[in-house]
Amino acid sequence: MEPLKEVARKTAPLGGLLAAVGLALAACAGAATSPDSAKTTSMPTNITVTVPDSGWRLSVERVIELDSEAWVLAQLRREPGPAAQMIQKIAAAIPVMLPEKRLRVFVAGKKWTWRNDEPWEFVASLDEVARRAGPARVLYPQPAASK
Repeated sequence: MEPLKEVARKTAPLGGLLAAVGLALAACAGAATSPDSAKTTSMPTNITVTVPDSGWRLSVERVIELDSEAWVLAQLRREPGPAAQMIQKIAAAIPVMLPEKRLRVFVAGKKWTWRNDEPWEFVASLDEVARRAGPARVLYPQPAASK
């Protein structure tokens, strides 16, 4: 037997043992987190939408806080001109910290007919959604300070 193959054969069980020790340490580290940190779910900092080509843009227009929900209102826009015809995901940053409430995302401007996998509500217009929110607290854009 060649010397390198002999060394590999003799040390193979040691490699398996090291992998098992590494997994055990990782499991212990996960168990060391506090119960409170395991319960907290962080709110998203951006939203993504699958679009038919690279000419689409997504922007967050408004963030609204209601009694039991937070609403993000986003607008899709198609830039004029040629674009790569490839299905892809685009993202928009949510410009404020969201409260720990049920999140609903409304997206206007979708022009294609296939169903998107995202759990967002695709609507014809954001104006109607804003009217449905009524006198809710607007988190973004921040209202101008009154003088």
